[in-house]
Amino acid sequence: MKKLTLLLCFVSFLTKAQNITVASGKSFTIEKTGAVTMSGNFSNAGTFTLNSDSNEFSSIIIGGTVTGNISYNRYVNSVGTNEWDLIGSPVDGLSISAFASANVSTLATNGATKAIGYYNNADNTWTNYTTSTIGGAGNFPLGKGFQMATIANGTGILSFTGSPAATNKTQAIINNDAANSGAGTRWNLVANPFPSYINGNTAAGATNFMDVNSGVIDANFLGLYGYDADGIGSGYTVYNNTSAARRIAPGQAFMVASDNTSFEDISFTTAMRTTEGGDDFIAGNPITYFELVLKLYEGATEIEDTKFYFKNGLNLGLDPGYDAGHYNQSAALLSRLVAEDQGVGLAVNAMEIESINDVVIPLEINREAGETFRITVDTFDIIWRYTSLSRR
Repeated sequence: MKKLTLLLCFVSFLTKAQNITVASGKSFTIEKTGAVTMSGNFSNAGTFTLNSDSNEFSSIIIGGTVTGNISYNRYVNSVGTNEWDLIGSPVDGLSISAFASANVSTLATNGATKAIGYYNNADNTWTNYTTSTIGGAGNFPLGKGFQMATIANGTGILSFTGSPAATNKTQAIINNDAANSGAGTRWNLVANPFPSYINGNTAAGATNFMDVNSGVIDANFLGLYGYDADGIGSGYTVYNNTSAARRIAPGQAFMVASDNTSFEDISFTTAMRTTEGGDDFIAGNPITYFELVLKLYEGATEIEDTKFYFKNGLNLGLDPGYDAGHYNQSAALLSRLVAEDQGVGLAVNAMEIESINDVVIPLEINREAGETFRITVDTFDIIWRYTSLSRR
């Protein structure tokens, strides 16, 4: 079998290889637009670096065994109100304490508090590590997400050094919703454990995160809930099969809803991996669906929106992977299923294209009495016939 021995190399394009060996004292860098796919073994005795920025992430896909580490320079949003990022480690065997020390110049801090925190869905709390607690934090578990932030006006880069995953990985999730145990939630913060993109939904690839894990994610919330980090606290956006192809960047974390009050495993498989990705969806697909978005405003401020999606083959009841419950069930504007209501307020309500003509869709509006608000209709590729809209 052929072996590629690397002395000094910078890759900014797609490279295919069998084996890769980086000799001691030598270096290999994959720039933010580059990717390497290899069918054989990876061995690094030198320095192997992958770079990224806010919307471009390099990738490596390893088909064989792994010896040695990589360093993934991962872009992470800067600190600010509602601006933190949800991130997981794209490498294995990395101590959280060592990570904080290695990134001391770019990781945000507030006194003794570090900008690395974990979510506990048993009581719906976020906890940040401090100088006194981070020593006992252990390693980043692959597939688990954390909240992180970099210093304001910095490079936005945090370096993760460890072994690149080249086999299937799992992460346990559980439904601790208030209906089951008191103060908890159904939401679990998981993350892409690979130093490559993975297919998120059906449009992204035949083997994808949503399809593989449909048996352990609550059917009312089957999708990827990505944090907006937009500074205004708009919360989470749902990406599911009403979205164009969605590929999840290396180390990107997101929320999923568990369907079980006992622990079950979310799976990240090597077959999901891809070198395609970025902030953009794939363009050029024929339009076989229609969308409509309602937006609720107070004055000039948009408070909430809810989405309606129309495609042949769907129905007025629950279509898992298309209908999606809102992350916040007390949100200002929600819709409900037309048939067989599950008691869930929806962020995405999907149905048959013919439903555009004559179906009345229930809305749920949660505002304080006496507040003035307005609702606007944004349409895409359809003509909307306004009849009436009343507060329930």
